[in-house]
Amino acid sequence: MKHARSLDANEILQLIFTYLTEVSSLRKYDDIIGVLANMGRALTSSDRCTVWIVDKENNEIWTKVSHGIDAIRMSMDSGIVGSAISTRKKIIVDDVHNDSRFNPEVDKQTGYTTKSMMVIPMFDNNDEIIGAFQVINHRGAKGVFDEKDMQRLMLASTYAAETLVSASLTKEIEETQQEVIFTMGAIGESRSKETGNHVRRVAEYSKILALAYGMDEKEAELLKQSSPMHDIGKVAIPDAILKKPGRFNEEERKIMDTHAELGCSMIKNSKRPLLKAASIVAYEHHEKWNGRGYPNHLKGEEIHIYGRITALADVFDALGSDRVYKKAWSDEKIFKLLKKERGEHFDPKLIDLFFTNLDEIVAVREHFKDKYKDITIDKNIDKNKIKILGAYGTKAKGFGTSSFYLNDKNVIDAGNLLSTMNDQCADIQNIWLTHSHLDHISDIAYILDNYYSNREITLNIMALPETIKALKKHFFNNLIWPDFSKICLKNSTKASLSYTEIRLDKEYKIGTNESIRAFKTDHTVPSCGYIYKKESSSVLITADTYALDNVIEILNNNKNIKSMVIECSFPSIMDKLAKDSKHLTPKLLFKALECLKRDDIELYINHIKPTFLIQIAKEIKKYSGRWEPIILKDDEFINF
Repeated sequence: MKHARSLDANEILQLIFTYLTEVSSLRKYDDIIGVLANMGRALTSSDRCTVWIVDKENNEIWTKVSHGIDAIRMSMDSGIVGSAISTRKKIIVDDVHNDSRFNPEVDKQTGYTTKSMMVIPMFDNNDEIIGAFQVINHRGAKGVFDEKDMQRLMLASTYAAETLVSASLTKEIEETQQEVIFTMGAIGESRSKETGNHVRRVAEYSKILALAYGMDEKEAELLKQSSPMHDIGKVAIPDAILKKPGRFNEEERKIMDTHAELGCSMIKNSKRPLLKAASIVAYEHHEKWNGRGYPNHLKGEEIHIYGRITALADVFDALGSDRVYKKAWSDEKIFKLLKKERGEHFDPKLIDLFFTNLDEIVAVREHFKDKYKDITIDKNIDKNKIKILGAYGTKAKGFGTSSFYLNDKNVIDAGNLLSTMNDQCADIQNIWLTHSHLDHISDIAYILDNYYSNREITLNIMALPETIKALKKHFFNNLIWPDFSKICLKNSTKASLSYTEIRLDKEYKIGTNESIRAFKTDHTVPSCGYIYKKESSSVLITADTYALDNVIEILNNNKNIKSMVIECSFPSIMDKLAKDSKHLTPKLLFKALECLKRDDIELYINHIKPTFLIQIAKEIKKYSGRWEPIILKDDEFINF
């Protein structure tokens, strides 16, 4: 077996899937814990792994299975495991004998010598602690665990916790298998940004249609429990393709379409009826009644009824579900499509049965509707907040460049729109640019490219005359990027891109009780910052700048400005580069703010180069004085 640290993301998911598949065939709780322990050991290359379970009634933790160790019970707060459970915190210890929390009694009982250890608490859906994963003695050259081991074990613990909750001692094994199936089905969906409720809705729709079609209760329930596995093959599709926001090219589409065969191949050899049914669903749910589906171009009743039913349930839910990356279709539009595809994509009899049982299907959709905890853009954002789409001074993995979400039609700068807004990019009307540098304009190109066929309105660039001139000459010039101002929208005579020159200090209305006003800033190219006003409060955003004289004057004279966002790109030791490139350091920033006469304003700092993030954060703390600044991150909010 490959060393755990050499596994890529797909291999890790495949490994987890293999163990969860094994769990689904087990009947004894002890055996289930044992398989989960094997999974933890394989993912971390540890010598031993123990799955501990919390017994709240007796205030103990216990394990019935540990590699080579008999059943053990101990006090809830005993040892390093007890510490992790009581504090709800993850722990890595390189040498347990130098850790006062270590309980040597287990080693004394077993004759085993523990050296290094990692412990991760496990939680149920109500955030209640249910146990912990403990791995001991890394088998690598250094013999210790690291953060990557932690991440892999955390992934395993998520699925293990779900399995343990559903496999409690008082439940029948069939219920355990069902929950594992839902968990495995959700793995494929979560990688493509679907939700766990999607597979639950598809399952419920499938049973309704199966019963209506004439299946008995037992077989309809079998289909319900197997249908969540329809897209499990997606675990083997690369992220670059699976999460691509735009259309696939021909080669990408071929790769994506392999997920049906991949899903089937993962589970087809199982002798369990549930997984046999799931393999059929995974393999045939993209076949079409007219023979134009994939992977085998089956036609009509050549397609297994499980595949035909799941196909309809899956498409209906996908079209009608709101996602953070797309808008749901209206019911009217969905029903029109389903009727159109009767006898083409879908079994005509199933379409008729769908509409006959529509009330029951819609009731299921309402019962299992999605509730997002992390919505990319919330159109009901509090009236005194705006969202940070990109907070940093350059692109790096996990770091987006400058962009601010004002409302569903207006954003400031375009450094990180595509990955945060996804399909909502198609609705943007105005991009208010601060200047022409690439980290502030890059996603204009990709919005036009990826969402050309979705856009129904011209994308308007609001900017200083000099900025617009630079974009036309150096960017949208048919050399660096197509000149979209000369390309009409799909099925329209309107241009895809337009430009509007703005004037400094002029107030522009952008919504009910919302306005924006540009002011001059000090940068290497003509540039401006913006004051965004909503109701009676405002926030000032400098974008890239060096001198703050103009900013200080504006803040001193406008008491309605409650918050300010000021850039700070380099550490103070690089003050010459900062001056030459017209940026700020912590020392320069707080020196300039000494002239600000107000102390009732919130200071946010952005545009830090990720390479210097830790260093600059320390300097901000050192030089901030009376200020309590907040360093912005992607996806956070500014209050004003």
